[in-house]
Amino acid sequence: MPHTQSELLAAILHDVSRQPDRPIRRAVAGESLLALQAARVGLASRPCAAPQTGRDSVRLPGPGTSAHEVAERLRDPDITDTDQISWAIAAVNALLPPPQQTSVSFGQEVMAARGAGKNVAVVGHFPFVDAVRSAFANFWVLEKRPQPGDHHASMAATLLPQADVVAITATTLLNGSLAGLLDLCPKGSLVILLGPTTPFAPSLFDYGITVLAGCDCEDATAALDGVRHGRLFRDLPQAKQVTWEAPHGV
Repeated sequence: MPHTQSELLAAILHDVSRQPDRPIRRAVAGESLLALQAARVGLASRPCAAPQTGRDSVRLPGPGTSAHEVAERLRDPDITDTDQISWAIAAVNALLPPPQQTSVSFGQEVMAARGAGKNVAVVGHFPFVDAVRSAFANFWVLEKRPQPGDHHASMAATLLPQADVVAITATTLLNGSLAGLLDLCPKGSLVILLGPTTPFAPSLFDYGITVLAGCDCEDATAALDGVRHGRLFRDLPQAKQVTWEAPHGV
């Protein structure tokens, strides 16, 4: 039975509800990322930010605001402000800690190692895609704004069912498309949710995701200052990529 995005988001929020609430200590907006500090630093992509207005146009959650309260905005189907959806995911990520089972590695390294010689699909044009194309039997990049060599996102229903390994940008949590994409992935395929927006929510394993490839910011001040100055995730000081693979039997 197909899953819905609202069902998936509710499952994430159930994971969040098991964590103690924390007040937001600081929130900052950059041109491509939002970040807030509660139990830890939580990041989320800001895919629709306008570079010329960027961080000056967004309403920041005030210090002392409940992180649970901000995260719960994901339940509101009437919110159309993409920044508010991103703040909600950032709050989720500020409350859900990386589990002890994570390893310090890049999600694309998992994709390359497990997808060598196989059919691999990537949803979202990541910076690494051109460097890895030759490693796979077939390699399809799906993108709403395709670059040379990409396929339009509308081809997902044709290409994803053929893939052995699928890497999906976690911005699909923000634009409402993740649940539908997961339903297109073949049973038994390796599915990676990738990027700084990725929450370490164990319930996501129940929806067919195999690997959560998110991040951990070891220096809160450096990470927040980096976001405020418009840095991309890969340029944030002491922000490391970590991966968590579904336990056997999930």
